Amino acid sequence: MAHSGWSLSDASRATLERVLDALLPPSGSFPLPSQTGMIDTFILQRVPENDPDGRLYPALDAPALQRLLAALDGSDDMTAALTDLEQTEPLAFTALWRLAVYGYYAQPETIAAIQRDLAPAYHGAPLPLGYAHAMAPWDANDPLQMPREPRGSFIPTDHVKPVDALWLRERDGER
Repeated sequence: MAHSGWSLSDASRATLERVLDALLPPSGSFPLPSQTGMIDTFILQRVPENDPDGRLYPALDAPALQRLLAALDGSDDMTAALTDLEQTEPLAFTALWRLAVYGYYAQPETIAAIQRDLAPAYHGAPLPLGYAHAMAPWDANDPLQMPREPRGSFIPTDHVKPVDALWLRERDGER
């Protein structure tokens, strides 16, 4: 993760807020992206101050982002402006869209909205255990979870051999 050594002007910040709100219009109890702290806590922390080789986000470093925001500033229809950007500068648009999506869904307000509106068991990243906290614990006495008669076995990959399935084709009337 890059550490922010740069900042946005008030005008660029306002434009970026409009961009984020147009890219990710909320529904239900989800917050507007501009109402989260994602610009400072996520975007500015990840967009490098200078990345001419485009190693982190192709076509998007601080000067490129500021240039894009200046071009989008004053757009009456931000959705149309972003559609044009997607057509004319697809790499920069994709990088901006990824930052918006990743940043939005990493925000505590958005995670809380997911829990309220969609999935009460969701707890956000990291998900090392998936949804284990919302699933019933393993029951070794349940015959569906732990069969009494073992079935199947492990075969190492280098011991796997092709199976002749001609009988399946004959059964189904194929040749």
